[in-house]
Amino acid sequence: MHLVPKRVAVSFVLGWCLVARTSAYFIVTEPTSSTVWVNGAANLISWSKGLLDGIDTFDIEMTRLGQDGLTFIARDVPTTTGNTLNIMLQDVPVADDYFLLCINSTHGIMYSTSPQFTISNATSSNTAKPSTDPSAPTVTVSGSPNPTNAFATTFPPVANGVKAGWDSALTSQAISLTCALTVCLMSAAWTVW
Repeated sequence: MHLVPKRVAVSFVLGWCLVARTSAYFIVTEPTSSTVWVNGAANLISWSKGLLDGIDTFDIEMTRLGQDGLTFIARDVPTTTGNTLNIMLQDVPVADDYFLLCINSTHGIMYSTSPQFTISNATSSNTAKPSTDPSAPTVTVSGSPNPTNAFATTFPPVANGVKAGWDSALTSQAISLTCALTVCLMSAAWTVW
């Protein structure tokens, strides 16, 4: 009887370690739900992320709610770009149901999504000039969503593709897996005991 609270406490602590190691902090701050991007102009993407989250690069894709298809915007965006990127739109279909996806497309890991925003033509009335960051790189995107197209831009590898030490994403996954296996083995041992 006296071992039950200890088992519960140890299981809780190990489970919490598992949850704490797999979370990441990544928020798209621009575009917002009130943002209107304009065809024929540069439009701003900005994000905020954790310093020690292990994300060195990510991919940006754009999608719509009302229509299938993806627009591949940028691959391997370095998180050291100042947390901003300008997107020049050319002949992108006008709609109010666009989203940005910040992901690792190689491993299928979703880091964040933007709020729903609108794309309009430059000739639309009441359209303010979009904000941009002159120090950020600009990527040009044109046409309708098409998942068979390649990314509009692929950034070069960070630090010539050489990383010092362990890959933090791989380390995080290894620690999480180890914690999960430890919890399973300890639970099995306590059941037999």
